[in-house]
Amino acid sequence: MLPVLLFLLLPSCAWFVSRKEADDMGLRVERVSSAFAARSADEAALKENLARVRVELEKIREEREKYMGRQAQFMEDVRGKIDDLQTRVQELEQRLAAATGKVDSELFRQLQAVTAALAARAQEITELERLSRETAWVSSQLKPEELGDVIAALAAARQWKLAQGHLALMIQKHPGTPQLGVAVAGLVETASTASEFAKVVLYADLYRRLFPSGPSVARVTFLLAQAHAQFMDCARAIPTLKAYVAAYPDAADFQAAQDLLENLEKMRHSRQVCAP
Repeated sequence: MLPVLLFLLLPSCAWFVSRKEADDMGLRVERVSSAFAARSADEAALKENLARVRVELEKIREEREKYMGRQAQFMEDVRGKIDDLQTRVQELEQRLAAATGKVDSELFRQLQAVTAALAARAQEITELERLSRETAWVSSQLKPEELGDVIAALAAARQWKLAQGHLALMIQKHPGTPQLGVAVAGLVETASTASEFAKVVLYADLYRRLFPSGPSVARVTFLLAQAHAQFMDCARAIPTLKAYVAAYPDAADFQAAQDLLENLEKMRHSRQVCAP
């Protein structure tokens, strides 16, 4: 509006200023008006932005107050839990102290009992060693038939280690005697009756080596073959039975040996009878 008024008034005021000056003045006024309008728009935008910033700051302030409240509550809860844990730890320490005294006394009592038992056991072992030495000395003084009776009694009682020890003594003191043959053959019989087939093999081989023509060799050989069959060792059982059948046709176990031989030869390829 202002530029228009100036334009209308300028012709009548031409005697004051020239037209060029009036045009320049109009341009300046227009520029000032545009700048003023732009500044007014900027100020309005700035005010709007300031209002938004105030709103955001208020929200941030509210959130901060809420956060501080939550932090304070959290710290209070943590302090309460710490106090509770400290109380529990103190209670546990008191219980542990009381229990430690009981455990220590109980362990000490048990240790004393174990020590006493070990001392008694050591005394027993010492006594057994003394008796063993005395027994060995007494056994070394026995006659062959007496020593054979001791071996038979020990075998009947399943005291195989003691029987083996006395047998070794008898072999050393009375080698080749008939009483030794009777003792070894008796061990074979007792072991077979007790199903101690590993011992049957051991003592039967010993008898056949010490007394290859002894009076009990047929019976011992048959029991040896039976033991091999029990172990499914057909590779040893069959040759032993064949040798037995060929050598002792009049023996008491001949028929049993022949039946066992026929069965093993028939079933030698069965893994239930003969191990591969």
